[in-house]
Amino acid sequence: MVTEIITLSLLLGKLTGGKIRNIGNLYINGWYLFVISFLTEIICLLIASKTNGRLSIIIEDNFFYIHIFVYLLLIIGLIMNFHEIGLRTTLVGAILNFLPLLLNNGRMPVSINALKFSKLYTQLSLLDEGRIMTHALVDKSTKLWVLGDIIPIPKPYFFPKIISIGDILIALGLFILILTNMKKRYST
Repeated sequence: MVTEIITLSLLLGKLTGGKIRNIGNLYINGWYLFVISFLTEIICLLIASKTNGRLSIIIEDNFFYIHIFVYLLLIIGLIMNFHEIGLRTTLVGAILNFLPLLLNNGRMPVSINALKFSKLYTQLSLLDEGRIMTHALVDKSTKLWVLGDIIPIPKPYFFPKIISIGDILIALGLFILILTNMKKRYST
């Protein structure tokens, strides 16, 4: 969803007279926290899914802590940039996504009905088998499921998916951040 929002923001910003080069004037405090957060999750997921060694087992056994660590880095980075109006909204979205992760063993709850509505049967099967480390199907024991991935985005959307309220706020915040900065007037 982030890729789609960034693309849409850049297109709308350009169509409304904004300048893409203005984004280069945006300074993100603690940008390295976002990089570390992203790389940590991607590397851990790749190792766990592509290998069968000892490191893979360690990652799987400790993924709750890894996922919480990743989100804490993200939240700290967003707090460091609270002065940016778009990132305030993104922070609220990240916190709303963090809460169900924290209370559900580091996994984002996903609605079975939303998956079926969007005809995402492969994801449903993988989640049912417990083969996706970052997400889990909603069941009777799920806490804060309402903040989980419960909002279906089916076809004709190009990339059908299930999103959360937090995802919507994250996307909205990035949209605001990009558009605001594209339209800023910088002295040359």
